[in-house]
Amino acid sequence: MKYSNVLFDLGGVLIDVDVRRSLLSFAKMVQVPQTGNVPNSLSEMVNAEGLLGGHSSELIDQYQVGTISTDYFIDALLSQCRPGTTKQQIIDAWYAMLIGIQPEKKEVLKQLIAAGKNIYVLSNINELHVDWTLAHCPELQVAKRLFFSNEIHLSKPDPRCYELVLNETGIDPQDTVYIDDLLPNIEAGRQFGFQCIQAMPDNNWIKQILP
Repeated sequence: MKYSNVLFDLGGVLIDVDVRRSLLSFAKMVQVPQTGNVPNSLSEMVNAEGLLGGHSSELIDQYQVGTISTDYFIDALLSQCRPGTTKQQIIDAWYAMLIGIQPEKKEVLKQLIAAGKNIYVLSNINELHVDWTLAHCPELQVAKRLFFSNEIHLSKPDPRCYELVLNETGIDPQDTVYIDDLLPNIEAGRQFGFQCIQAMPDNNWIKQILP
């Protein structure tokens, strides 16, 4: 595979996530048996598919494109939690799903930079997760550009996301490997001519892009 650029998704690709940890945290706040499920009043706002970018939660979708503020988002979740729940508990539960960049992926980034590859990021994300990511993943400083959905006010697989990346970076999609864990995003990337790899739980993409 020949390429000069790599366009990464974050969650499920570079950053490991476990949405069950957040679901369990929210479940505790509404005093339900710890089965990993969230009661109906909250599940419409926070659910596993929504947390994975599945566009099944209107609240999360609005938050990740920046049309509602972090305060609004937190207050909406607080309204469904037991009395006495604090904003910090909501924030901690929201962060709970984020694990970080594992050593082997940090090494991949080092090897890509050493080989002269250009790194970019296009992520469906939200303000709180951006704050966490910038604080806990300094390795991302090697990226030439970080395109966050809450800042560009667009989320994948909207074609305008990819148009924005191409217009603002000037990269050639045929000379760019795009890695994402969600098939709809990969299919959208293919429409623009990117060399696409769907990241699977076995991290198959690592061997495919090593220089």
